[in-house]
Amino acid sequence: MANEKFEPQGDLSEVEVKLECLRLATEFGPEYERKDPLPKAQQYFDWATKKNSKRQSEKIAKKKV
Repeated sequence: MANEKFEPQGDLSEVEVKLECLRLATEFGPEYERKDPLPKAQQYFDWATKKNSKRQSEKIAKKKV
C-alpha cells in the first residue's frame, strides 16, 4: 500500500492532509524524529495549509483585477 501511487480524486479533507503529513514525517524523517513524528507532521501541515491559503488569496486577487 505504501508503494501505491497517490492519485487524489478531488479536494482532500483536512484529515486526509494530516494523515499524509504524518506519513511523510514517519517515512522520510530522521530516526530521532520518527520516535515522536507528530511535531514534524504538524510543521508539514502548517506549511501546507499556509502555502495553500496564500495561493488561494492570490487567485482571488487576480480575479478581482
